[in-house]
Amino acid sequence: MFSNLLKPKQAQNSKLSDFVLDSSSSEKKRVYSQVIDRAITSQVQLVNKASAIQK
Repeated sequence: MFSNLLKPKQAQNSKLSDFVLDSSSSEKKRVYSQVIDRAITSQVQLVNKASAIQK
């Protein structure tokens, strides 16, 4: 009776997990590099904006 309530639901794979599981090493490196470059650009812009406000 309660066994249905106790069974964990099977999770669906996300696009990210599919990418991590299915892509080649070179493709992962390329995507990670793009993500890191964008993050760095975003952080630099934020720092520049904050320093402009403080001046």
